[in-house]
Amino acid sequence: MPYEKLSDFLRPNFIKALPLLDASRSIYDRLSRYFQHENMRVAMTFQAKYLGMSPWECPATFTILALIEHLWGVWHPIGGLNALSAAMAQVVRDEGGTIHTGTPVRQVLVRGGRAVGLDLGSGGKVEADQVIINADFAYAMTNLVAPEARRRWTDAELGRREYSCSTFMLYLALDKAYPTVPHHNIIVAEDYRANVAEIVGSKTLPASPSIYVQNACVTDPGLAPAGGSTLYVLVPAPNLSGSVDWSREAPAFRDLVLRTIAERTEMKDIEQHIVAERVYTPADWEGRENVYRGAVFNLSHRIRQMLLWRPHNRFEEFANAYIVGGGTHPGSGLPTIYESGRIAANLITAAERGVPFSQVAKHGPGVASYSVE
Repeated sequence: MPYEKLSDFLRPNFIKALPLLDASRSIYDRLSRYFQHENMRVAMTFQAKYLGMSPWECPATFTILALIEHLWGVWHPIGGLNALSAAMAQVVRDEGGTIHTGTPVRQVLVRGGRAVGLDLGSGGKVEADQVIINADFAYAMTNLVAPEARRRWTDAELGRREYSCSTFMLYLALDKAYPTVPHHNIIVAEDYRANVAEIVGSKTLPASPSIYVQNACVTDPGLAPAGGSTLYVLVPAPNLSGSVDWSREAPAFRDLVLRTIAERTEMKDIEQHIVAERVYTPADWEGRENVYRGAVFNLSHRIRQMLLWRPHNRFEEFANAYIVGGGTHPGSGLPTIYESGRIAANLITAAERGVPFSQVAKHGPGVASYSVE
């Protein structure tokens, strides 16, 4: 459900859940009540990184992440996550929609307090009944919406907000497969607390990085040619509000990451088998992908930046505009990002078609869209 006004907190489901949210404590504090060994505490609080936060600062509300992961598992769509996007795009085409790619947007057109369309980078303009903004929120506000159309989300206000950490990424193609290496691998820094403090506190380059390595080919062999494999390597890193010069530091940090993987996993010869690679630094996230400050998990998930205090799905600055993605409610992470899209779609349906938000709209045999409770 969206959170647009204070009365939304009076919903029975929210009131019922309130005693369980434990928002005044951190994930680490909450789970330390159940696990005495420090290694177990780290293992069970690592999911705070999915929000780009420190487990010593992330609200205990998000202990639900560990519960979901350990109770129901982590699922992989065959073909990779891009298969989900491809499937959704096909639904749009099947329903008669048209998808335009390679068409930059210069500005959201706002007249009389309403979004009325888009000014394209090519010089053309497109009129629209509704505009759904799925770009990184802070980037969209500072680049795609004119300052005079923004009262709350000004450049100065966005600059004062707290943002998540970033990531240093390696996308590797190998001419070797590692069939005994699991799909998911987490390498935790020897001093994890110091590692987190470097990333989200002093915003300096981590001396001993924590690393996530996805060896997806053990689950989905079709991702690489026979005998080869792909590796996705994610390293939490400070966002660009720090002073790391990634143009200078990236090569040595890349070598440190690969050396750490070789030392702490079975992939001792990993570097000898790289046939292609792509590196993304926090600077690349901002420069290539238009992510404000390279903060890939978007606005921090502190309580003061959640629910009503996060940018609204039905945009509050002007009418006919809706926000989806990690920068709005419910927050970052692919499942919640998809929920933001569903919330926006239901809001549009309610406003334009008069269909109540809670109603199930059936589209055909065995296919239905459900509201988010």
